[in-house]
Amino acid sequence: MLWLLTSVTTAVLVVIALFVRDIAREPGAAPAAALSAETHSTATRAAAASPAAHSVAASAAAGKAKPLPVAAQPQVTDTTSGLSYQLLGTPWHAGCPSTLSTPMFSWTAGENAVAGQVLIGGSSFPWHGNACSGDLQQQFSYTGPADLQATATSLTTALDPAYYSGIQHHTAVTSSSALQVSGHQAWEVRFTVSYDDDAGQGVTWSSELGAVVVVDRGTGQQPAVFYVSVPDNLGTSAVGTLLGSLQLS
Repeated sequence: MLWLLTSVTTAVLVVIALFVRDIAREPGAAPAAALSAETHSTATRAAAASPAAHSVAASAAAGKAKPLPVAAQPQVTDTTSGLSYQLLGTPWHAGCPSTLSTPMFSWTAGENAVAGQVLIGGSSFPWHGNACSGDLQQQFSYTGPADLQATATSLTTALDPAYYSGIQHHTAVTSSSALQVSGHQAWEVRFTVSYDDDAGQGVTWSSELGAVVVVDRGTGQQPAVFYVSVPDNLGTSAVGTLLGSLQLS
């Protein structure tokens, strides 16, 4: 019987030893599982961040992209005077009105738009907004850049009876200043034309904004002349646009 008791006791001790060993192993498994879960979480966060990083990279690439070229504006090019300037959009079209050519003024390029009709001597005539260019005519004295201001002033004074005398109006010079056109010395005179009896004369606008620019072209060449006048129903901001686009080749 003693040997049987010894055998049973030994078996019980072996079972207890195996049980204790399994318990000792279980705490080590938990950190490993936790480490695996943390690693998976980190990978998930990195994957989630990946689209944002891609977006930033794409934005940076877009910022470095070259801008699309701006379409060139249509131009009026006067090969006689060397002047060029923007051709405005509809209702403007190329060509200086033929009625503006007189013994004192000769225009070789330009653009115009019809502002409406006016009554002169009982007859109806089209009235234009216009921008015209050409050489300074021989009737106006010019010896060099020192004459720019006097010449521009004389031209402005001569324009009034030549183009505006058919209807009652009042002209006032608003500014007179030196400037440069493509590096060439020039002088600009701006003026306004207001109408005293616009309704009675068939005029559907109340005033015009105009300017004269004389540009010195160098020794031996006649100065270039630019004349613009725009009734307010065509938008007088066109005057600034045209003057800002003026160039001399």
